[in-house]
Amino acid sequence: MGVTAVRGVVSELVGVLEKESELVKELVEILQQDQKRIIKQDIVGLEDSNRCKEGRMLRLQALEESRLGLTERLGKGLGLASDEMRVSTICPLLGPEARDLEQAAEKLRALVGTLNELVAVGRGFLEQSILGIRGLLCLIQSLRTPEPQTYDANGRFEQPSEPEAVAVRREV
Repeated sequence: MGVTAVRGVVSELVGVLEKESELVKELVEILQQDQKRIIKQDIVGLEDSNRCKEGRMLRLQALEESRLGLTERLGKGLGLASDEMRVSTICPLLGPEARDLEQAAEKLRALVGTLNELVAVGRGFLEQSILGIRGLLCLIQSLRTPEPQTYDANGRFEQPSEPEAVAVRREV
C-alpha cells in the first residue's frame, strides 16, 4: 500500500472514529437525561429515549463494522498479523501521520469510558428500584392475615391445596 493510499485510509478511519465519538456522546447525553426521567418516573420519556438509543446503536454498529474494515485494510497494508490489527498497534507504525488517528481514538475511548460509567449508575438505579419493590411486596405479604393451618397425620403442617387470593380493600 502506497503512502497516498495509507493517508486516504487513515483519513477515512479518523472520520469514522469521529462519527462514532459523536454518537457515543449523544448516547451519554441521553443516559444523563434518563437518570432524571427515572427519578421523575417519566415512563413515556423513557420509552422515547429507548427508541432514540436503539437508532443510535444501529448506526454505531454500522460505523463499528466500517472501522473494523478500515483497520483491517490498513493493517494488511502495513504487514500486520490479523490479531494485531488495532488502532493502538497501527499508530506507532504510521509515524507523524498517526497524530489525528491517535487523538480520535483517545477521544472515543474516553467517551466510551463515560458511557460505561453511566450504564453502571443506571444499573444501580434499577437495582435500588427492584429492592424497593421487593421490600414493599414483603411488607404487603406480612400484613396479610395468616392462612389457617392444619396438621396432617404425621404432625406436619398441611399445605393449602390452592393459594388464597389477595384482596385489596379500599376504605373511604
